[in-house]
Amino acid sequence: MKNFLVILCLISVTSNLFVFKSGIDQKLLLEDAKENNFFFNENILNNINYDYPNLSINSVPILTYLSRYDTNKGDFKSAIEKISISLKHNPYSLYSKYLLSRNYIYINDFKNSEAILESLYNLSPRIESSTSLYFFILGENKNTSKLIEHRDMLANIDNYNIWSFYLD
Repeated sequence: MKNFLVILCLISVTSNLFVFKSGIDQKLLLEDAKENNFFFNENILNNINYDYPNLSINSVPILTYLSRYDTNKGDFKSAIEKISISLKHNPYSLYSKYLLSRNYIYINDFKNSEAILESLYNLSPRIESSTSLYFFILGENKNTSKLIEHRDMLANIDNYNIWSFYLD
């Protein structure tokens, strides 16, 4: 029984150490994302544990924040791979989906980007960044039928960036 308690305490201490270290990294990763900075260098990034815990304090997978660095370096395929793994940890992360759609745009894969942005739009049409990007991609893909389909729904969204697709 004593050995069992010792093993249980060691597991608990180890788990709490991972959570503690992750909290320190998360604070910097979240600040980076907020300010659109890239504080970490490659050595530090490689040492960030994103497997446990895999979600940050705001439920966005840690790997999503790490993918920003790949995007910044122009390694879009690696960023897409990381975000795809992230979406397995939290398939409802709007931020992960938004970054995934942007990375598809960077590699000129507008069809995949449109599908992701459409799901974001259906979940929350009032998020300006993803909605305006969605309408831009609809225009790039010459998807006039969807632009017409969404026109009436946009009457309640007071945003020139979105309405400009109809005003031109």
